[in-house]
Amino acid sequence: MPVNLQSSSHPSVGEDPLQRRSLLWSILGLGMLVLIGLIAAWTLRQVSISDSWVDHTREVISNTDELLAYLKDAESAQRGYILTGQEIYLEPYQATVSKVPSALAALKRLTADNSRQQQRLSELEPLISERIARMAGTVAVRQQSGFEAAAKNVSTGQGKNLMDRIRQLQHEIEQDEYSLLQERLETRQSRLWQGFGATLLASLLALVALLAFPLDVRRAVRQRNLAQRQQQESESTAEALFDAAAQAIFIVDRGGRIVMANPSTERMFGYRIEDMLGQPVELLLPESLRAQHVGHRDHYFSKPQNRPMGLGLDLQARRKDGTEFFAEISLSYISTARDTLAVAFVTDISKRRADAQAIRQQREELRSLARRLMTAQDDERRRIARDLHDDLSQQLAYLAIDLGKLAVSPAPEEFTSSLRPLQRRAAEAAESVRRISHRLHPSILDDIGLTAALEQYCEEFEEAYGIATRFTSQDVPDSLGTEIAGSIYHIAQECLRNVAKHSQAATVLVAVEGDGNVLRLTVKDEGIGLNATQLPPGAGIGIVGMKERAHLVNGSVSIESQSGQGTEVRVEVPLSVSFS
Repeated sequence: MPVNLQSSSHPSVGEDPLQRRSLLWSILGLGMLVLIGLIAAWTLRQVSISDSWVDHTREVISNTDELLAYLKDAESAQRGYILTGQEIYLEPYQATVSKVPSALAALKRLTADNSRQQQRLSELEPLISERIARMAGTVAVRQQSGFEAAAKNVSTGQGKNLMDRIRQLQHEIEQDEYSLLQERLETRQSRLWQGFGATLLASLLALVALLAFPLDVRRAVRQRNLAQRQQQESESTAEALFDAAAQAIFIVDRGGRIVMANPSTERMFGYRIEDMLGQPVELLLPESLRAQHVGHRDHYFSKPQNRPMGLGLDLQARRKDGTEFFAEISLSYISTARDTLAVAFVTDISKRRADAQAIRQQREELRSLARRLMTAQDDERRRIARDLHDDLSQQLAYLAIDLGKLAVSPAPEEFTSSLRPLQRRAAEAAESVRRISHRLHPSILDDIGLTAALEQYCEEFEEAYGIATRFTSQDVPDSLGTEIAGSIYHIAQECLRNVAKHSQAATVLVAVEGDGNVLRLTVKDEGIGLNATQLPPGAGIGIVGMKERAHLVNGSVSIESQSGQGTEVRVEVPLSVSFS
């Protein structure tokens, strides 16, 4: 990973956590003040709106009372004139009657937003007009016909009925307005409390912020101090690791000059550190590689990245005394404020290569020894099998024949009856020797070939274990080397033994086929399968032996198995390669 090296003693304003927190707290405090101001302005506006509606309602109630008062004053003036007949009462009567239309119009205007009140006023207006007309008619009767006629007109009660209806509508209008007044007073009070609560909450938040600010700043100071101490410790640790590293580590700038090196570089290359600083990195390379390395270095700096080098490559470095050695080199880079620096990690792998070469040589020697041992083992098996079959088995057969002849010769019954069991045991011993000889090395493998030997063994396997065994062959060369034929045969034997021991399969397929220059053996069962991490007991050595036999003829063995889905063993052996 790239490392960003920046000075921690002079951070910029935007990068200092302490200054950043102070700025955030300042913004928060200013925001709380703005919020309190907005809440206060909203509260004042809502209270002002509520007050205007309260005043409006009271004005409606006042105008309603005033309208009724005008009608009452007109009735009183009219009644005075009817009783006395004096013209002095007509002046206040006419004055109050003239005020009624304007009062009614004002009331209509004030209740224009209230449909219920408008409907009541629509009912009230004709009643008022009719009441005024009746009062005017009574006054005219008094003027023309006298007191008796006017009194008779009043006594009908129609004026009183009109006035009662007017009072009822006026009462309904007032009650509706009083209800609105109560609602609007409650709304005003509610908005006052809402504004007070919001202001109190904002003030409490501001108080909390005021109390939390110094605590948070102190915590930020402690965190910054802790981070600085940790950075110092990390730098000290990194420096200690840099100096104590067993690898040679040196840092190179874009121009290819060495700007830093650790003591292991001095020990590995033989140069003093002060002699390497400022020198081109090509100083540490063989002279034949220096020119082309400049181009590689420029290409790396054009797109720096982490990458291992020397894995599988013969990279070489050069010491001060001119000796060259094999090395593994991995590259990383450091991003600084000024430039990008490359970091090289160099490991001397000369001893590792020598050890690996020695291991490879020992492995080849062991494989060669194993090949010779297996070949000797196969030769010994072949010799023993031939001796058992051609010598011991034949002698036992002759012995059985001789015993049979004695059993039928003229002799006492007691003697001939004891020879029959001996003859049977001799014949069984001959057959047992023949089977042992066949298992050690079937003569059919040398006499007829691999295909016939495998087919015969599959038949014997099916008879011995009761597992249906299907054998197929295709394009198998007639002439195979004894090493290839023997290896394929013994691998097939081991596969079938594993099937009998572990697979619990009912059927098994054995196929051998030639494909160009490759001979392929496939043994596949449909049993319980093998667990790759938990092989059945005894299977490990057999599988290792199979792989070793295949390797001795430059072949390979692959095993594919899944639990519950059987196992397939594939062996591939090249036919055109000689073996040593």
